[in-house]
Amino acid sequence: MIERFFPDEFYDSVFEIPYKNLLERGYESIIFDVDNTLAPYNVIRPPVKISALISRLAKMGFKMCLLSNNSGRRMAAFNENMKLFAVHRAMKPLTGGIKKSMELMGSGPENTVVIGDQLFTDILCGNMAGLYTVLVKPVSEKDQLTVRLKRGFEKKVLKAYGEAEKNKG
Repeated sequence: MIERFFPDEFYDSVFEIPYKNLLERGYESIIFDVDNTLAPYNVIRPPVKISALISRLAKMGFKMCLLSNNSGRRMAAFNENMKLFAVHRAMKPLTGGIKKSMELMGSGPENTVVIGDQLFTDILCGNMAGLYTVLVKPVSEKDQLTVRLKRGFEKKVLKAYGEAEKNKG
């Protein structure tokens, strides 16, 4: 039961993910959560390093979509210069937003990765939709109240995940 919250991979940040390896394994599309995955939730525009990463991934051939439970206004401002596909008010962990993201990119669960910072939204949503899931640590300790409340429970799940990973090897 708890395993449905486990990611397939876990990294410190989006910059540490071996994207070339994902591409070699057949993953051509990436769905990125925005808030605290790519930038703190209160940062309106993507940091330069994020824009550079997105540009590099596009040159590698990845199709990308931003997926957020946040508002359309927030997403439009964040995505203004990157011009990626974007889905707002996704209602994660429900899978409708992920399915819409894949439809926009012309991809399916077999070739799509979801990357996010929350187990109970991003990872659960991706797992329920049958995607490859990658968890990253939040880029900021500042979170919205609803997210802060979940972080304590996430720590317990991450501990179980760590123990399960140790037992694999």
